[in-house]
Amino acid sequence: MDYVIRPVETLSDHRQAVALQQRIWEGEQPVPTHLTLALARHGGVVLGAFLPDGHMIGLVMSFLGWSRFGLCHHSHMAAVSPEWQGCGIGTALKHAQRRAVLAQGVTLITWTYDPLLARNAWFNIGKLRAICRTYIRNAYGDMPDPINAGVPSDRFEVEWWLDRDLRGPKPTLSIDIPHDFAALKRASTEAALAWRMRVREQCERAFAEGYAVVEFERTTAGGRYWLAKLDP
Repeated sequence: MDYVIRPVETLSDHRQAVALQQRIWEGEQPVPTHLTLALARHGGVVLGAFLPDGHMIGLVMSFLGWSRFGLCHHSHMAAVSPEWQGCGIGTALKHAQRRAVLAQGVTLITWTYDPLLARNAWFNIGKLRAICRTYIRNAYGDMPDPINAGVPSDRFEVEWWLDRDLRGPKPTLSIDIPHDFAALKRASTEAALAWRMRVREQCERAFAEGYAVVEFERTTAGGRYWLAKLDP
C-alpha cells in the first residue's frame, strides 16, 4: 500500500479533514476548518494519511492540554476512511502522533473511547498498550448517531505514556464486555443500557479502589479487560 503520513497543512488538506469526518460520522458536527487550522498552527498535532494523488484516507488530531499528571496532548480524533480500515493506517497514524508529541517534549497522550466497543478496546489497550483509570459518565451528553443514541455516552479516558510502561503489576481483576455492542444495541436498547450500567458500576468501583485497566483480551463471548493496582 502506497500512502504517506504528513502534517495537514494547506487549506485543501484541512477541507479534506472535514470531509473525512463527515463521511465517518454522518450526522455529527465535524471539527471545522478554522479550528483544525488553529490547532495545526498553535501547538496541536494534525496529521493525515494521504494517497499519492493527495487524497486523505486517515486523520489524527491532538492538542496541548493539562491532566492530573501534568502537561499532555489530548487526542481528540483518530479516523480512517471505511474502505481503508484494517490496513494498519490507524496504527501508523498513532505512532506518527507519538513521534510528533515527543518532539515537543511531552510524554503523555490521553483520549477517550467507549469502553463497550471491543474493537476499540483491542486497539487502544491491547495494541497501543494504553492504560485507563478514569471513567467519565455521559461524557458528551446525548448523541444522535446509531452507535450512541439511546444510551449514555460513557467513556474511558486512557493514558498513553510515551516514556514508560505502567503495566508491571500482575492483573488480578477482570471486567467483561460484549462482542459487538453496536449490533447488541440495534437488537435491544434495553440490553445495551443494561450492559452500560453494569460495566459503569464495575469500572467505577475498581478505579476507586486503585485499579487500572492494563490489558485487554479477546474472548469467544466478546472481550475482557484485565485490571491491576497501580501506584497513585
